[in-house]
Amino acid sequence: MSDVRLSILKIIAMLLVLLAFVLFISSLFEPVFITEDHVIKGYWVLAMGWMGFAIFQFAWYANLLSLLAILLMTKRATTAFVLSLLALLLSAESFLFDEIPVASGNKNVAIIDNDIGLYLWIGAHCAVLYAVILMLIRKKMIEHGKLSAHHLKKIEITKIETDISSVNKKAK
Repeated sequence: MSDVRLSILKIIAMLLVLLAFVLFISSLFEPVFITEDHVIKGYWVLAMGWMGFAIFQFAWYANLLSLLAILLMTKRATTAFVLSLLALLLSAESFLFDEIPVASGNKNVAIIDNDIGLYLWIGAHCAVLYAVILMLIRKKMIEHGKLSAHHLKKIEITKIETDISSVNKKAK
């Protein structure tokens, strides 16, 4: 029964990673920020967001943390959990953006509102976090099963040793 539960957890985690991928790709083609003049789509944010470190906007780097969490979630679930949690927290910084710097002038473009693309992107990071949590639960179940099996073997060995010593006593 334990093997079925472990398989189900892994399948659901992989489906969540697939969902994260779909949400991320969808966010690229949807408006993320609304300004007075136009809307900023996700592909533009993806292309230019890496430069955010110059103005202390680090939310774009959540993409790298989530990708690393996905790569590590099967082998190092605890590290992947920390990375995916940091990615979600870092992505939440995007709600603090109030203007977009413009290279051509001194005046920055004010952000009036957030749009669906931002929420899809945040949802992708949430899906990665949930997938990693499931893999962490799976890892703990495997560890607990190994500990239980090891404990049962110890009890069986102790019982056998007790039985052998009682047989030896009766023989003498």
